[in-house]
Amino acid sequence: MLPRQPLRFLLADDPGAGKTIMAGLLIKELIARGDLQRCLIVCPGSLAEQWQDELYRRFHLPFEILTNDKLEAARTGNWFLESNLVIARLDKLSRNEDVQQKLQAPDCRWDLIVCDEAHKMSATVFGGETKYTKRYKLGQLLSTLTRHFLLMSATPHNGKEVDFQLFMALLDGDRFEGRFRDGVHVDTTSTRRPDGTCLFLFVAGLR
Repeated sequence: MLPRQPLRFLLADDPGAGKTIMAGLLIKELIARGDLQRCLIVCPGSLAEQWQDELYRRFHLPFEILTNDKLEAARTGNWFLESNLVIARLDKLSRNEDVQQKLQAPDCRWDLIVCDEAHKMSATVFGGETKYTKRYKLGQLLSTLTRHFLLMSATPHNGKEVDFQLFMALLDGDRFEGRFRDGVHVDTTSTRRPDGTCLFLFVAGLR
């Protein structure tokens, strides 16, 4: 992933294959290169503590988990401006417009945003009409707030090409948004693991 700038990827791999560790390695490398100071990780609520523990235990990265108490105790009124390494629960962000307003503050840009279980940020087309969920709209917002954007999922494709294109539009709206065009998202980089199975990195915007 590193040679691609900016890094806007869908990392799709099996459950338990080590996607969290891959993300940690990426974060550490970007920090070492001086390309990352502020990082936001968005994940389902049940995984927040696991992310925090893994990143500290394996990489000594002191991420803080967003809570109501921290939001209310912020000295500046916006806790996101005071914390550089943040883990936020997906539904905490998608359902709370006040928190989203704080995320959109002019000085609240991120160097990298990682979204775990990103397939939950779905949009679907049914009967010619597109339904955008609150989680999908959050994904659209997050995409505009960061230079590097990493989506992670073990189940990125539900079998419907048009839905997959909407999902990929979170990475590159200019290329993937709009009416489905056959072959528009066929570009992948495939890496074979030692056990012979494949890890796929879907690269938006490349031919």
